[in-house]
Order: sequence, then structure tokens, then C-alpha cells
Amino acid sequence: MQTILSPHDSRLTAYQLLKAKEDPTDTFIADHEKTAVRLLHSHLKVESVFCMPKYWEKHKDLIQSRLPDTNQCFVAEKSVFEDTIGFSVHQGFMAVGLQRWNAITEATAPMLFVNAIVDSENIGSILRTAAAFGIQSILFDSKSASPYLRRSVRVSMGSLFQIQLVRIPNLTETLRSLQNTDHKILSLSLPREGENLLSKTKSVYEIGKQSKFVLVVGNEAEGVEPDVLNLSDSLVYIPMKNQIDSLNVSHALAVALSHLL
Repeated sequence: MQTILSPHDSRLTAYQLLKAKEDPTDTFIADHEKTAVRLLHSHLKVESVFCMPKYWEKHKDLIQSRLPDTNQCFVAEKSVFEDTIGFSVHQGFMAVGLQRWNAITEATAPMLFVNAIVDSENIGSILRTAAAFGIQSILFDSKSASPYLRRSVRVSMGSLFQIQLVRIPNLTETLRSLQNTDHKILSLSLPREGENLLSKTKSVYEIGKQSKFVLVVGNEAEGVEPDVLNLSDSLVYIPMKNQIDSLNVSHALAVALSHLL
């Protein structure tokens, strides 16, 4: 274990002034005790841990089981810890992990497809909801925020560590390929105009339980993209009252999955 006395210590580059940076790297930050512990319990590679003394004592055995090289275990008093990361915290326990992305050939159903969702907190909430209902794989198109952004990881409470995550360069090509292997493509969407779309629109109450499916959730403002709606096997909507026409995407996802699964 390495004792840190200065917030400018060069060994802590990954943790310094976290609010001011979100660099595109192969690593990510778990910045909450429960999330960091879940990372340490996962199969992902852990590069280092940074914590206050009480968290070192509390989780020392777990940390050392994953990081036998104590040169990657950093401990600092609260003032130094907070000056390093650049903000006050209630829980002084963080870890750096190595991102893991699966190939599409490794993805298993039921799947979720994230289409152009850019808000990192929404991504984190989606991850947590998906894990809670048993989604096995989540596919992300190139327009969506990374699930490994610090805010996404924190809001997910580490749920992403137990789900297969896949980056998809070509959205429609991938969905057609999945259709060809008997996956049903379901888009979570408000009813849309047009005979083609209306004919395949179903209430979440009538679509019934599903197994081998891909559920598509769309952008916060625009919803699922038209090309995806057109190739979907069904459009699934949630009937609502009191002139409410939409829910937060993660709330809508929870409602849909509670019926589909």
C-alpha cells in the first residue's frame, strides 16, 4: 500500500481533477464504494485503487486479492483525497478498471440495443434496469454515449460489469443479421403514422412474453431512428393516461421489460 501525501503525486494521474476530464481511453473510473467493490469482484482487469484509510482497512483483503502488487494501491487522508479528485465526497473509495467490449458473435439474448442515446446518466440508469430484468447483452451504436463514462458507471452502480457490452459500427446491418438468426427486433416507441408502422404497433400488454429478442430504445428527444423502426418486427408502446405521452427512457424500459420477460 502506497501512502499519498500530495494531490499532485504523479502516480495518481488517472484520478486527478476528475470533473475536468473525460478522456477517451481504454480505462474507466469506478468512483463509488459499491461500484468499486463490484469492479473488484468482477472479471474485469483492475489497474489501481485509490481510497481513504478506513476503506483500505474495510476492503484490504479484497483489494490485495485483485492487486497483489501494492504499488497500485494508493491511500490518502480525506483532504488529500478530495484535493486530488477535485470535489468533496461521502465515500472515499475509487478504482481504475480496463474497459471490456464483447464481439457481436458473443452476444446472447435477450438483448438491448441503445440507439443514439447521448445522456450518460440515462445510459447508467439503462444499464442498471437492464441488469435487473436479466438482459444478457447491450449493443451500442456509434451515436450513443459510452457506458464506461464515469457518470454512467456510477449511476449504473456497477451493473455493466455483469453484462456483455458490444459496440456496433453499422446499426441496420447488425439488426438484419440478428433477424436472420431468428431474433425478433422490437422497438420501444410511441405509435407512429404510416400504414406500415401502424400495422406492426402493439401495446406492451398484448405483445406477451418473449425470449429471443432485441429491444431497441431510442434517443431522448427523437426516439428510435426511422430506419430501425422500418425494419423492426414490432413497435411496442406503453399506454398512458392523463395526457402523458412519454416516460424517461430507463423508466419506459423497466415497464417494457417487466412485460416482455
